[in-house]
Amino acid sequence: MDRVKMKVLALAYNSLSRTGAYALVLSDEEDKVRVPVIIGMAEAQAIVVQLEGVKVKRPLTHDIIKELTGRLGVDLEEVVIYRVEDGVFYAEAFFCRGEDEIIKIDIRTSDAVALALRYKCPIYMKKSVIDQVGISASTFEMKGMKSTGRHGDNLELLSDEELERLMDEAVQNEDYEQASRYRDMLKSRKEKP
Repeated sequence: MDRVKMKVLALAYNSLSRTGAYALVLSDEEDKVRVPVIIGMAEAQAIVVQLEGVKVKRPLTHDIIKELTGRLGVDLEEVVIYRVEDGVFYAEAFFCRGEDEIIKIDIRTSDAVALALRYKCPIYMKKSVIDQVGISASTFEMKGMKSTGRHGDNLELLSDEELERLMDEAVQNEDYEQASRYRDMLKSRKEKP
């Protein structure tokens, strides 16, 4: 097969970037290879909101797309990351309408992943892309880019204002465990020098 099923392994802030970029780390299902993809802050937030199950008061763009396609009888079947060139990843989204109509669209990889998480559909990567930029899990770990597979640390992507809003929302919903998590994150930020 010329493509490999991937999963989101981690999302981390790229401290080497001046533009507020994040590293989305994808992994194959056997956890043998890692593929880091640099994405922007807005896309990182769209992904982390879905990974963490954060409820937002107003729908994000990817949520609107899912709602709209659902009402039009269209479903996202899969996304395929098919090429990388000069550090830019290219992806396609395959939507299905009815039993036999496939709609293929070009899409940014970060948006493809954000949508795939919402639709709970597979993310594939061409083997040629993995061969070009994939890093073995052992090399990845040795270089200090250890991935725990946990997404709880992704709260770091949110601003203080967003964390405060989420904390207030959690309290209103009587989800005190989640509220204390947001409170602790805010507290640890204020204690850092």
